[in-house]
Amino acid sequence: MAADRPLRRSNLIRTAAWGFALNAVWEFTQCVFLFDMWDWPFWKATLYMWTATLGDVGIVLGVVWIAGQLAPRVVPPDVRGWAALLIVGFAASVALEWAAQVLGLWGYGPAMPTIDVAGHTVGLSPVAQVTLLPALSAWLSGRADGRASG
Repeated sequence: MAADRPLRRSNLIRTAAWGFALNAVWEFTQCVFLFDMWDWPFWKATLYMWTATLGDVGIVLGVVWIAGQLAPRVVPPDVRGWAALLIVGFAASVALEWAAQVLGLWGYGPAMPTIDVAGHTVGLSPVAQVTLLPALSAWLSGRADGRASG
């Protein structure tokens, strides 16, 4: 690990908790306005959203771990940590959202801002989510640890 402050278990647990909270709010908010889920039965949509949120926690931890291999400090992030978290998060977000569209896992509503990536429409809200929320989760986790942010 390229860390002078290795990721500790307590940091990862707090980062996962923040990731869960932030992603739950983001998922349930964006699904109301930006996704095509209105014809789904209530319990199917609810289960899908909680499953997505738990998957998002895995993504947060993956982004933080990979960024931790690239930067000395990611929880809380210093300047290099912020850069690593945002770059890894952006790359993961585009790749994961593209794959989800290729597999037809979900559809977008008319209000979703999109871009075309390799022949598939990719939603910008999920890209922003996976780019920003792992970094924010790491920062909040570090703040909860009582250390000054970078």
